[in-house]
Amino acid sequence: MIPVSFQSVEQYFGSYLLPLLDETRAALRSSMEVIARAPYAEVTYLNESKSHGTLLLDVNVDYWRNRFSDREKEPYKTLPGDVFVIANVKPETASDLQRVGRTWIFALVTNIQEDDDEDNSSSTSFKVKALEDFVSKDEAQKSLFVVHLTNLTTNTRIWSALHMERNLKIIKEVLHADSMVAESCSLCSSDIGGNWNEIFLKNLLSKLNESQKKSLVACLNKMLCNHKSHVELIWGPPGTGKTKTVSVLLFALLRMKYRTLACAPTNIAITEVVARVLKLVKEAKKACSVADDQFCSLGDILLFGSKERLKVDSEIEEIFLDYRVKRLTECFGPLGWWHCFTSMITFLEDCVPQYHIFLENESTKKQEHVSEDENQEKGCCSETDDKKGIHKSFLEYARERFATTALPLRRCVSILHTHIPKIYFQAHNFKDLETLSGLLNSLETCLFFDGLASEEVEELLLRSKDDKLLPQNLCDPSRLLCSIRSQCLSVLRRLRDSLGQLKLPSARNKDSLVQFCFQTASLFFSTACSSYKLYKLEMKPLNVLVIDEAAQLKECESVIPMQLPGIVHSILIGDEWQLPASVQSNVSNEAGFGRSLFQRLTTLGHSKHLLNIQYRMHPSISFFPNACFYNKRILDAAGVKHKSYEKHYLPWPMFGPYSFINVSGREEKDDAGRSHRNMVEVALVQRLVQTLFKAWNSSRERLSVGIISPYAAQVVAIQEKLGRKYEKTDGFAVKVKSVDGFQGGEEDIIIISTVRSNSSGALGFVSNAQRTNVALTRARHCLWILGDGRTLAKHESVWQGLVHDAKMRHCFFNADEEKGLAKAIFDAKKEFDQLDDLLNHDSVLFKNARWKVLFSDNFRKSFGKMKSAQTQKSVLNLLLKLSCGWRPKKRNVDLICESSSMVLKQFKVEGLYIVCSIDVVKEQRYTQVLKAWDLLPLEDIVRLVKRLDGIFKMYTDDFICHCNEKYLEGDLEVPKSWTTSFDIVRFKALSQDEIKNSSCGSSASDNRCYLENSKVSESLLLMKFYSLSSGVVSHLLFDHDGREPELPFEVTDHERDIILFPRSTFILGRSGTGKTTVLTMKLFKQEQLHLLATEGFDAVNTNRVSDVCLANRNMGGVGGTEATLLRQLFVTVSPKLCYAVKNHVLQLKRFVSGGNFSLEGAFQDVDDNDGAAQFKDIPDSFVDILPKAYPLVITLQKFLIMLDGTIGNSFFEKFYDARELSNMEVVNAPTLVRNCIRTKEVTYEKF
Repeated sequence: MIPVSFQSVEQYFGSYLLPLLDETRAALRSSMEVIARAPYAEVTYLNESKSHGTLLLDVNVDYWRNRFSDREKEPYKTLPGDVFVIANVKPETASDLQRVGRTWIFALVTNIQEDDDEDNSSSTSFKVKALEDFVSKDEAQKSLFVVHLTNLTTNTRIWSALHMERNLKIIKEVLHADSMVAESCSLCSSDIGGNWNEIFLKNLLSKLNESQKKSLVACLNKMLCNHKSHVELIWGPPGTGKTKTVSVLLFALLRMKYRTLACAPTNIAITEVVARVLKLVKEAKKACSVADDQFCSLGDILLFGSKERLKVDSEIEEIFLDYRVKRLTECFGPLGWWHCFTSMITFLEDCVPQYHIFLENESTKKQEHVSEDENQEKGCCSETDDKKGIHKSFLEYARERFATTALPLRRCVSILHTHIPKIYFQAHNFKDLETLSGLLNSLETCLFFDGLASEEVEELLLRSKDDKLLPQNLCDPSRLLCSIRSQCLSVLRRLRDSLGQLKLPSARNKDSLVQFCFQTASLFFSTACSSYKLYKLEMKPLNVLVIDEAAQLKECESVIPMQLPGIVHSILIGDEWQLPASVQSNVSNEAGFGRSLFQRLTTLGHSKHLLNIQYRMHPSISFFPNACFYNKRILDAAGVKHKSYEKHYLPWPMFGPYSFINVSGREEKDDAGRSHRNMVEVALVQRLVQTLFKAWNSSRERLSVGIISPYAAQVVAIQEKLGRKYEKTDGFAVKVKSVDGFQGGEEDIIIISTVRSNSSGALGFVSNAQRTNVALTRARHCLWILGDGRTLAKHESVWQGLVHDAKMRHCFFNADEEKGLAKAIFDAKKEFDQLDDLLNHDSVLFKNARWKVLFSDNFRKSFGKMKSAQTQKSVLNLLLKLSCGWRPKKRNVDLICESSSMVLKQFKVEGLYIVCSIDVVKEQRYTQVLKAWDLLPLEDIVRLVKRLDGIFKMYTDDFICHCNEKYLEGDLEVPKSWTTSFDIVRFKALSQDEIKNSSCGSSASDNRCYLENSKVSESLLLMKFYSLSSGVVSHLLFDHDGREPELPFEVTDHERDIILFPRSTFILGRSGTGKTTVLTMKLFKQEQLHLLATEGFDAVNTNRVSDVCLANRNMGGVGGTEATLLRQLFVTVSPKLCYAVKNHVLQLKRFVSGGNFSLEGAFQDVDDNDGAAQFKDIPDSFVDILPKAYPLVITLQKFLIMLDGTIGNSFFEKFYDARELSNMEVVNAPTLVRNCIRTKEVTYEKF
């Protein structure tokens, strides 16, 4: 575990080294697991060379395949730091590389060839570094493939930064809690910046609210301190204007002449801040003059990094390094600013002589083309053409020359004005550039004035170049033209001379231009990783480091910019309740590798400046996140509380500003088995977007819809379902992204698809509070959450609170309450063969039915085995009719039991029969319910009735009478209900005579057989009635996320509390109340927790769970170490029930491990087992029990025998009867003990 406090710099750096290595290992492993989908290309050229013992390969490939394998990410493009596998085959799995005859090696890209076309294609020529030579001359002639795995640039730079120990001022301030004690400098005045408002911040501060203003002023005060380093934290919850505050802060630092580096963990975050700062700079340029000391040019700001990843557009390209270098290359080249200035000066000084030279040249050209033998007609034509050339007026000539000369000059003036910082260029040059730009515009206006006389202008420009010597009777347009020409010449000469004295870099040396950009700028923008480039440049030291989205940046990565030369102060802006940095290694994640400096300082109690007014969300949306994550400290701005901010895009109450839309879908793994999806929720999202689009068509008001899901597979499924229908619709925008993709974004409407839907309430990483907070705070006007309320609320998490809050605020709606959504649910379940999910009393089909319908597991299995969707639909239609009270009138559907008066009913559908019975359950009242036992052909009904009759004979006559009562409303049969003031007892107490008269036999040891078998049957059938839907199958014992133990049955909340109770438990309950189920589930839960604790998540990710358990118990441990064993003992009195539970445990394990089984088989085998035969393989002592025998399911009698054998000296041999038995016949000790126990045991009946 990485500590929260550090004793030294060495400990600080060293704590991150091993987690960084394991994170790198995890990244490579993850890439190898999906190597089949990785970008790859075939090698067309390979040349080896060695430099200082390192093998270097020049590689050319044909073209890259699988560049667009991940829809959530950008197309693959080769970059330095890429890790490749170079092999003689294209591997489909990592194991392919280990086969005989396979030759392969890891390679690291060190350099790529520059692409002049600048398209989006990936480079096909690059240089890589390899560890060893693996290609022989013969192999080189065969096909080779390059497969991309991952990019290690970030990890490599972090590794280097952890070994630098350069500028440690900031790092020493944040090592431990003691360094936080004196956050303020005792030598600095508290109001050191009190006069800022009067100087230049007054207008800026007027745009901020009080909390933003206090945060900004407090940070700037600390930046003025020269006595110690300061680290300031600004806490910016969603929608509180964090980006606005950061941009104003950076603009203020720029005006204060601080050299500042602004970083962020992602390219999206940094470009958003850049755009805001540029807007402030451009607005300020309009408000102040160049002479103003606070004037800032765009040349003072520099953005650097990858153009593709930054997605540089026209709004921010002016400050992007690559764009600036190109413009400066153009301006400083042979045809650059010097050439343009000189050309314009020459034109303005000598335009008349140049005009005459032009005429002479034109005349000469014409004469050369006239031949002596030309006929008269051609001669006339030539003469005419010659006259046309000769008669081009001076004004026409001057206008053409000015246009061609002024165009490149203006471009150079613009480049100089934009890309050269004011502090380097000097204020008077900046002023002259602006003056020159205005003079050129004025000169153009005068020169193209229609009232000018060509001869007059020519004469004036020829006679004098000084406007003071011009004749007084000159007309105004001509005089003005001459005056502007003189001013323009003066400014041009002055600028040329001044710029010529500056040490401007050569256009031929790109490195010098890059160096020039970094030397002259004052405010730098980049990601934290890209800031590593600054170590390789010679530049003036920086002063201040500002990190936006600091809570999303790993602390070890923030070490890269913190050590840059000159940095004294740092300002961190973030929110620890939003997404942290992503970590792939489970070991590193548990060690705290993803923790940010912002979060660690918060843990240490460092003070934070809270931005407490949110401007984004409607109050209904902000209510829960504010209460859950921010302790109700965030206030809603007046704008979002205004009535006009509340939007109702759809008319139904379900689609107000805030809604939880409850839907029970089915979660499943994607094709790769790495992510979850829920196709029912996909269908609902599609339906909602279609409905919104239809409503938008009538209003045409701009509307943006964001769809968020925590799972990549769900994002892809929704994108494929929506297609490209809404991409080109102006005014209606739809974005589908993961939670990570929406960090920092906002839309008018947000629809969240939570995906998870299972009986155990397992949520995986959906339960992550930070991830949830990001998803909940992206909406402006409407937030609609799609999810399974029962799953999300099952265990303590933020989602449990959210579901409860939605219900309390009357914002909880069931999706099937809206007809369109209900139809979408049914259609989706039909399309994806999920109709068996509707076999639930609270499903979309039966939720509003008169009868509550319960389904046995046998019924679900029989329904699931149906291959015809039409047959399934017919069964559901019949069940729906029955649940609504319909009963056939002309056909007799009653089945009479032999041993009880309980009436079963059979309903024919598509050649099969639904076998049902009426039962009574106790809720608020005793109420009749419909139990569906099975769906089977006619010939199997007799056997089922016989089995069920064995259960019904245990019911009391009063209970059966209540079941058989009927209540009619017209033609409909509806359930009856009774008050709970008196008990309706289900089971009758069997007398001793009934036991003796049973058909099980008359011996003393068999008197309990009938009662025992009945109890076993009832227990197993109760287990069957707990829903074991196919949605639970994939998580039956072990959830792959390893977050929450899952149970193989749906149980009541009370039963779940018993199962999950961690200490000793006493369970009291009548027969048939589920005691056996609860105990069996407790056993399963302990098995799961033990496996997770000993093997971690990798072991449970295998489908052969039982094999893992068995292997662990056989080997005793993993990696040569002795494992801690879990020895569970399940004891019951009845051998029959013991066998049934034991068999049930085994079958469930087989079910999880992929085998097929039938509960019916176990049920039938109970009658064929006696108490002794089933334990013949279990020793009569606990000492000799093998680990693989656990969990051990035995009877109390067997337990006493084993206990007796364990203590050495037999306890039971002391009894007289035992000795007497031993004299009568030769018996072994266990048999003697067993006989003794049988004769001496006080059973319930004997008691």
